Amino acid sequence: TVFRVGCLTPRAIMPARVRSIGARLPAARIHSRSLFLPGLSAKGQKYRTFEQQKVVQFPVPTIYGAVSDVARYADFLPWCTASRVLERRQADGPGGPEPGAHAAEPGASEELLTEVEVGYMGLAARFGSTVTLLRDRRVHSVSEPNEFLDSLNFTWEFAPIGPNRARIDLRLDFELKNVEHVLMWDTLQDRVVGEYLSCFQRRCAQLQQRDAAGGVGGVGG
Repeated sequence: TVFRVGCLTPRAIMPARVRSIGARLPAARIHSRSLFLPGLSAKGQKYRTFEQQKVVQFPVPTIYGAVSDVARYADFLPWCTASRVLERRQADGPGGPEPGAHAAEPGASEELLTEVEVGYMGLAARFGSTVTLLRDRRVHSVSEPNEFLDSLNFTWEFAPIGPNRARIDLRLDFELKNVEHVLMWDTLQDRVVGEYLSCFQRRCAQLQQRDAAGGVGGVGG
């Protein structure tokens, strides 16, 4: 997950197409829930699962392209200060993965080793992750522990709804080290995830405008 300090996009300056996306979606097509394991131990209190389902006014290849282009996250996501792809490899390449390498998911088309730096409300962290891509269907990331998190997994799944719309299923599973940070998440989760998804949709609009103007296909640019 990716963040930049002070980079919330004011509603007044967002393109009209992007601002209107949520307004055009029937409420029944937007679902989210946040769960936690209420065990007696501190470990249980610091674990969270967040799920959201949403219909967006973009075809699957466009939204998949924005989500899978980790190297560009710092260009358009709030609270993100840097994003890099350190290694890119075919998950189903000849001979399988190298000895000792992370085991790719069955059917995966590509695997990325990434590093993302984020900052929010005076906190800064670096996330090293393995991102598994199943083209136009799924993006799954598993992050290494850092000073704030014991674990972080997130999954995006995409399904077409006609030629120009898609359903997104987003799931986050994570365990924080500090109970105070759990309370911060519980207070701000809707704002953070809402801004996060809005920025991905804004990126999709930019990609469509670029392609309509005759830009080269793909997710870069």
